[in-house]
Amino acid sequence: MNTNSSSQNQPQQERMAQYRIIDQQHAGTIVSTFAHPSEWQASSQVIWNMQHTNVPAQVFAKTFNPNGMEAFELFPMQIFYWIENDRTGVQIGQNSHGLVRMAPRPAPDALANLVIPVFRSDKQNFRVTGVQPMQNLSQIFNDPPPQQGESLMVRVEYQERGRAIEEEFYGVYDWVSATHGALNWGFPRLFSFRSERGQLNSMRQTFWQIAGSLQPNPVWRQLYDQTMQQLMSGVIDRDGVIRGILDTQIKLNDEARLERELVWNRQNAELAERLARGGRNHERAQDHHTRQEEVGDLLGDQTRFDNPNSSVGNPHVMHGHAQYVWTDNRGNYHYTNDPMDNPNHYKAGHWVPATRV
Repeated sequence: MNTNSSSQNQPQQERMAQYRIIDQQHAGTIVSTFAHPSEWQASSQVIWNMQHTNVPAQVFAKTFNPNGMEAFELFPMQIFYWIENDRTGVQIGQNSHGLVRMAPRPAPDALANLVIPVFRSDKQNFRVTGVQPMQNLSQIFNDPPPQQGESLMVRVEYQERGRAIEEEFYGVYDWVSATHGALNWGFPRLFSFRSERGQLNSMRQTFWQIAGSLQPNPVWRQLYDQTMQQLMSGVIDRDGVIRGILDTQIKLNDEARLERELVWNRQNAELAERLARGGRNHERAQDHHTRQEEVGDLLGDQTRFDNPNSSVGNPHVMHGHAQYVWTDNRGNYHYTNDPMDNPNHYKAGHWVPATRV
């Protein structure tokens, strides 16, 4: 068996064949086409799920060398959503209308530890060997650039059929703030190159030639968009249960936010009043608080942080003991126990860590 049959030829000399991704559920409509070396094989699948109103169709395609380990794969989009204080009963990791409930993660962590294992969890000796930012990745497919995201590559290695495999996953990461605090995030574009370890560099030009040849069919895209609009309209207009869940979630989120704001405002007002009565000046307010205040904080289940929003140096008092606190210097604070939870990835403004007093 010759495992180097493709890599022995220069990419520009290879004869290329055209492959069509077909949507069998819609009268054989062409989804898109791409070119691959003529001696390679290709396959694809288009899966529709009308219960997934946010992402009703998933498209997968692959071309590979039947005499070797080289392969190019185009994966379905991987999209997640997050709502603070979600009380709809959807569990973390559960799919809801085509989106998976998951707290946002930085792009490298999300791709390496969340997305890739979905497709490669069965591989032996799987390990991540590198992460690299990419430039203008969306332009290869003529996709609109991500609104607030980035592009990157994660390289992995594993064993398959007794051979050492090297694979590079390329993803366009994006996140979009929706109404009422909801956030949609993930990878609308995801694909990979793979070969036996040590041979990927010689195949890279061929892989990029395949990726750059992908041509979507605007007729199918129009069909997809119209189907999604009809499904969304049908669920909202027809299904009173779904409408009730959404309305309840919005109401609960607003009530929880107002309750938190009232608690924080009351605590800060009380602290400011105590400091004013004690005649503590700006310089004293920046010092460590007294032992009595520490005991009071402990009994009151609260923590103090430097407050860059205060013109007189009063600390910010947080109810509870979150390990990490972020502020946007405009009076807003973000509390979390997750060291990877960076609000700059999904909230407006410029957020910086607050320092505990």
